Amino acid sequence: MSKANNKMDFMAIGAHADDIELMAGGTVAKLVKMGKKGVFVDVTDASAGTRGSSEIRQKEALQAAKSLGILHRENLALPDSRLENNQESQLSMIAVIRKYRPKILLTHYFKDEHPDHIATAEIVDAARFKAGLKNFNCPGRAFRPERLFHFMGPEYFEPTFCVDISEYWTVKMKSVLCYKSQFFNSSAKEFKGKTDIASPEFLEYLEYKHRFFGWRIRRKYAEPFFCKEIPEMGDLTNLGGKRF
Repeated sequence: MSKANNKMDFMAIGAHADDIELMAGGTVAKLVKMGKKGVFVDVTDASAGTRGSSEIRQKEALQAAKSLGILHRENLALPDSRLENNQESQLSMIAVIRKYRPKILLTHYFKDEHPDHIATAEIVDAARFKAGLKNFNCPGRAFRPERLFHFMGPEYFEPTFCVDISEYWTVKMKSVLCYKSQFFNSSAKEFKGKTDIASPEFLEYLEYKHRFFGWRIRRKYAEPFFCKEIPEMGDLTNLGGKRF
């Protein structure tokens, strides 16, 4: 997409194009509305997907990012379904972290049914640390993001916190449905191949999941996150919003 602005507020990293939208699209839309600048990074080339193709998914990814107000999206083009936490993948991630220099990172949780999601979490965790080593041989100036937050896939975890996305649910779903090759929609019949996420039941599940975590914080919809550290709260009254 457009040229990088080397002072990003956040970087969202997904193993495949559509992962970020599914798991953190509402949070991204909210950050953008607040005036924060962010970048999306897709780690794999999505070449092993059952439906559509890498080329189709790339076009859908750019459309989805724009629908959320994201102007920068990169694909590291590592092999789909053969992703490993190794030196090659870490160097690719370090380079993109040093390029955009984001304050925080959002990515997968360490436990997930998809091996690429697990590998991505491990790659990002290692790359975040190594990117800050001045004498580590990799393009770009040393830089280490301040925090790493993990979004929730199909595997449940007890969240460290949840983000209220009630006002951004429609925007989130608009970004998800940009992936016409992947999810159930009126033109889904153009794409062959049976998958769980191409069913109408999956979209229902997605709403139930976010309604559940919304209930946990007394809001309509929410996205859950985990952090190894304890995130600080600058203004305690921010937690005193009206219930529902």
